[in-house]
Amino acid sequence: MKNVLVFGTFDNIHPGHEFFLEEAAKHGKCLIVIVARDNFVNRFKNKMPLHNEMKRLLLIKNHPLVFDAFLADNEIGTYHVFDEVKPDVICLGHDQTALEDNLKAWLKEKHLKVHIKRLPSYKREQYSSTLLNKLKGKLVHE
Repeated sequence: MKNVLVFGTFDNIHPGHEFFLEEAAKHGKCLIVIVARDNFVNRFKNKMPLHNEMKRLLLIKNHPLVFDAFLADNEIGTYHVFDEVKPDVICLGHDQTALEDNLKAWLKEKHLKVHIKRLPSYKREQYSSTLLNKLKGKLVHE
């Protein structure tokens, strides 16, 4: 059974996320999702997610394409999920370049060979989480 691993915040699942999950699922049998911790999102996006990590984890676990989902490690740059998941493929979004660099270095250090596949974006100008959250914020405040 081929395991596909993806990473993301998944705050308000939108058509861009759906496209990402559908494309990733094409690369194996079991799609496993790692959901970013709240502190990571705050640190790297300079804002807290709209939904806390437990709610985001529950939402993604219930997605029909997802075989299983876990919260990311508390410490950035550690990947304890590899002990349990043993992915064959890691699919990354078009904007996850820092994660790709970090994963490649970690995999090399651990002498693990896992194929990393970069997936295209889907109508980024319409469906980026940043854009949708800004629009939602404007609607809430108006």
